[in-house]
Amino acid sequence: WRGQRLCSSWGLTRALCVSPVLTDGVPNICCIRYQERPIPRHLVRSAFVTSSSCAKPAVMVVTKKDRLLCGDPEAKWVKELLKHFQSLEN
Repeated sequence: WRGQRLCSSWGLTRALCVSPVLTDGVPNICCIRYQERPIPRHLVRSAFVTSSSCAKPAVMVVTKKDRLLCGDPEAKWVKELLKHFQSLEN
């Protein structure tokens, strides 16, 4: 797993990459760069916080087309997405 990257593109933005990391033998997906442009909620299937073992804190956004995108947890649009999907779980 180490050294491999999964990349996804969104519109005209450059590719965003995530990197698998092994923690206690279990793979975690960590973000390398953030998606800068907001992703409309109707295109998103789920959102969750990445593992604390990742070097860069992030929110993983999964689109309805199964693309993995990374959001800055401090960005307003990311906070709103995360809040929406967490409220659906309760």
